[in-house]
Amino acid sequence: MSRRPLMLNARHIRSIRYLLLIGLLITIFAPFILIAWHEIFGTQQHQPHSPQHLLSSTSLQQLTSKLKQTTTNNNGDWPPVLTVYSEPDLFYNEWYENPSTTKKQKLPLPRRNVHKKDLTRQRFPKLTYQQSNNNICNKIPTLLPIDQFGTTILDPYLPWIHDLFLSDDGTTVNVIAQNRRRCHKGKSHKSDMEYWEGQVALFQPVAVTRVHTIDDGAANEGGGSNNVQYRLSSHEEADEDGLETRFICRFKTIDTEQQTVQYAGETLSTYNYNYEFINWRKSKPSMVETGKDFGLFWLSPLAFNCPVPAHLQQQHDSSNGGGQPRLLLDIIPIRTPVRRNDVDGYFFHKGHGGPMTFNATKMWGKNHILPRVEDSGRWENLPVCNKPQMKENASVAIADTTTTKKPHRLVACTWTSAIHQRRGNERRISDGKARLREWIAFNLEVGFDHIYIFDNTGANATIFRLKDEVDPDLGSDAKQVKEPAHELDDLSSVTDLFPASKVTRIEWPATICNNNRPAHDDPGERSSQYAAEAACRARYGPSTDWIASIDPDEYFVPMGNYTSWKQILDKVDKDEGRSVLKFRSTRARPLLRTLVPTYDEGAKECTHEMAKNNNQCLTKNESMTYLETYNCEYIKSPKPDRFARAMKQLYRPDFVLSHFVHYSTVTVDMAREKQHTQGQFIRDRTTNPKVERFVDEVNEGVLIHAKTTVPSETFARDKMCKLNGPSNCLVGIPCPDDVPFIDALHTKNVFKDENGQYCNCWMNRKVENYWLPKLKHALSNVGGG
Repeated sequence: MSRRPLMLNARHIRSIRYLLLIGLLITIFAPFILIAWHEIFGTQQHQPHSPQHLLSSTSLQQLTSKLKQTTTNNNGDWPPVLTVYSEPDLFYNEWYENPSTTKKQKLPLPRRNVHKKDLTRQRFPKLTYQQSNNNICNKIPTLLPIDQFGTTILDPYLPWIHDLFLSDDGTTVNVIAQNRRRCHKGKSHKSDMEYWEGQVALFQPVAVTRVHTIDDGAANEGGGSNNVQYRLSSHEEADEDGLETRFICRFKTIDTEQQTVQYAGETLSTYNYNYEFINWRKSKPSMVETGKDFGLFWLSPLAFNCPVPAHLQQQHDSSNGGGQPRLLLDIIPIRTPVRRNDVDGYFFHKGHGGPMTFNATKMWGKNHILPRVEDSGRWENLPVCNKPQMKENASVAIADTTTTKKPHRLVACTWTSAIHQRRGNERRISDGKARLREWIAFNLEVGFDHIYIFDNTGANATIFRLKDEVDPDLGSDAKQVKEPAHELDDLSSVTDLFPASKVTRIEWPATICNNNRPAHDDPGERSSQYAAEAACRARYGPSTDWIASIDPDEYFVPMGNYTSWKQILDKVDKDEGRSVLKFRSTRARPLLRTLVPTYDEGAKECTHEMAKNNNQCLTKNESMTYLETYNCEYIKSPKPDRFARAMKQLYRPDFVLSHFVHYSTVTVDMAREKQHTQGQFIRDRTTNPKVERFVDEVNEGVLIHAKTTVPSETFARDKMCKLNGPSNCLVGIPCPDDVPFIDALHTKNVFKDENGQYCNCWMNRKVENYWLPKLKHALSNVGGG
């Protein structure tokens, strides 16, 4: 039987069209309806009170996350910009019984009920990622908002980042930060220290385990998951990579041509060593409530690492020709109250050998889920770049030692400026360029293979304006005075005189946060200097056997039969196996006979008017070198042990894990856990004479500290520079070599020559007869010589 053909009338056709239109509209608008639903009700649905609730969630979060990622990459949020999301500190009040009067923590620790709408977003357009901005990777320290931290960036749990870069093997991102809490200390800054307590917590590891928010824990194509949250846990419960961590590291790939940013995975941060364990071994607390904590030098720089997801490590070249990063990094701190070790105890696993006195279950509970990344304060879109490639000198000779052969045998790092202020801001010193040129030439002459210059001129040129301080040279508020043209300068005019294979300049414009003297009620914290030293060791330490962090007014002079530091290091490596050589430091005097008269209207002692009836002030003769001018030691070598306090060091960076100006604050010995020791484990191991010693100042080498004597310090020379004078004479009147030095009498102005004439310092004859001729010859071969 034949079937009747299907006949559609006009009404049927209109109905079908309506249905197709409705289907099309649902397809287009459903994702946006889901996103809106998630935004409105997300807090209630995605901040559950137990892991079981999390595991029973639907895949709504996965869907909306992917949709949001797509719209973020392609709809109006390009180009990405470095961004800070700050959490309001009021959420920390939930942690304590009575936050206004006591820091007694509630048990277990309540979760922060924070949502992304509560965060303060700040964008920093200097770090904008687009094709036209193609030099980012070569100047990261100049682009980070370092000086805004603590002024406009106010979040005590964000790390104060000064530098970050990819490790040589491409497996980790090294982050160099500073402890903002140390900027102001003492009784008068009690409220500041309380506000910035979170900075100390960043030095204290926590343990976490992952909790998936959907049943299958589906991962993104990039290898990470947008559907993972983290729970504070004990060591026993923690994930293997979450035993000692403090930051969630979220990686993204960036393509400036396609204008896309893709989520690429999350990892948990690691430390180079356990800071809390170091505190315990040194018998020091992590937290100083209201005191100065000035001596806790190892808690000034904060170094941590973000492991790169395995699938991204193959893209070792993370920067596009050295200019544009191909990876971006978000850093999300895990926020917990700072541990007051005397009350809360220490958080170690069994292998450390320290007391496991912090009870994670009691303090945090078993269901403390951290807020989602999107709801957390964080750094977002930090650039991940390779270290700048050095132009190596293939002719560098490496001694045949038991160590692995590295590109360099010995390098130096210095943080310096064309102009700078002394501690206390008492004087501005403007001879930075001339000093640096001579200092580089000298160090290359005595055996240094490479010198890294962290150029802080950009900060010092504007420090008076930034700090609202009086410029002592101009005699008025510098904000009201037009800045001289030279203040816009840097040290490139000096470093460019030397081969790139020998000298590298790193622009480093971060200001120091406190330039007071150490004995001040609010002791100084030269944060920029300390971060530069930590960055130099981390960046360039792996490429050298030995390293030194010294100032351009400090000269390591080989003595005795030695004409190079490499000769001394060869002997130490072969015969001793030590890893640290230490130098006692005293301030040299400028030889009076080398100085010339000068005027300085910025100093009352040195004005034209004062010179009419008094001594005219003196200054260095520009035709003479600094080493020649200051070749007169106020304390004759070998210097007494008490001058070890301001020591300087040569050290092996693979042994010294943290160095702070004068001291090796953390070494491999200090960081070694009990499980990795043989024999008895000793808690208070601070120095080990088997691996460190002072140099022999007569037969090996000596430090000459040629610190500038400013003209005003020469004004009272007639009164001070005589037998039994009332105070120290700050110009040098040399004693004959055979005049004995008596430490107990050196401040009493009693030394005299064979004719009974006053003298106060001793010249270094090897400097005079051997090194000065070589230095002058080297300078004659430097551009502008």
